[in-house]
Amino acid sequence: MNITQTTFMRSEAYGRIRLAEEVVDLARITLLRKYPESESKVTGVGVYSDSLEAALRSSNMSYDRIKFKLDIDEGYLKSLIYGFVKPFFDVLWSNADLYHATDELCCLYMPFMKGKKIVTFHHVFRGNEGRSPTLKIVWKFAARVAVRFSDVIIAVSERTKEELIEKMGVEEERIRVIMHGADPYFVDMNMPRKKVIGFVGALIGRKNLAGGLRAFKLFTEMPGTEDYRYVICGRGHLKDDLVRLADELLISDRVDFISRLSNEELLEFYNTMSVFANSAMHEGLGLTALEAQACGTPVVFFRDADIPSEATEDFIPADDEYDFARKMHELILEPYRKPVTDGHDGDRRDSFKRTLELYREVLQQADRTRS
Repeated sequence: MNITQTTFMRSEAYGRIRLAEEVVDLARITLLRKYPESESKVTGVGVYSDSLEAALRSSNMSYDRIKFKLDIDEGYLKSLIYGFVKPFFDVLWSNADLYHATDELCCLYMPFMKGKKIVTFHHVFRGNEGRSPTLKIVWKFAARVAVRFSDVIIAVSERTKEELIEKMGVEEERIRVIMHGADPYFVDMNMPRKKVIGFVGALIGRKNLAGGLRAFKLFTEMPGTEDYRYVICGRGHLKDDLVRLADELLISDRVDFISRLSNEELLEFYNTMSVFANSAMHEGLGLTALEAQACGTPVVFFRDADIPSEATEDFIPADDEYDFARKMHELILEPYRKPVTDGHDGDRRDSFKRTLELYREVLQQADRTRS
């Protein structure tokens, strides 16, 4: 299978989602989501939103969208207009039976929505995580609004559910855990592996790229690693610090920072790296590591990292940075055997089927209340 052929898989995969006829005839659905992202700036939340829309279309369900552009890359004025002003009036003019916010930042105007409300939490915010102080304030406010006004909260993992209960005081009965695995687009293409240790994700504190760099430094001191490179794909406020650290560790000539990969390039990157170095210390789920694993790439992670066990079941644990380096070294010496799993709990098609079935459940409850 070549890369071009796989570009058709994303739409075809969701075409296989079929629900009971009564779901197709449900009343008005409105998605609250961030603006669709360009291929060069893809996030896990964006992929989740796109995939949910694909599931809705494949199930012949009509829906509307209210989009939020909370991004200052195009200037503060556009962020204000398309992140706050326009969505506010779109909400006022909307008339849906069910609203689904694909992340908590899209919940600012939930008090003005008359229909039933669902929100998906991908993880519970800790520290600044690379966000600006202003966005941090907005997130905290939006998250509190989401918790207070939503009828049901979707958590992407059991760990996120626990954090919602412990840190935000959410009642357990209001939470549904629906884990979404790697997009069906990401598959093992049996491509030759390059001498690359890879990472994909935001360059922020909780991703612990400093620990990844130190582990790679130790890895380079082991036999047979002379030609291996550490390729870090992502953007974030810590890039300059990480570049300096690579210089201090004397490995800058073997570390590459890239920020723009198309979907096809990302698929190839996952399929040709030797190891995915998941150095993160906290994840709500950790989608990029799951995508790499779906492409047949072994994933090494820190055993004490706060990552849901559902996600790390087939990852390779390391006790510390030296052990992390040692595990990567072992993986390049011995052929990696991809875990054999049925993929049921993490299958993206199944997760979105469960989400659409949740729509039916919530709307049926609303009908019983009205009657």
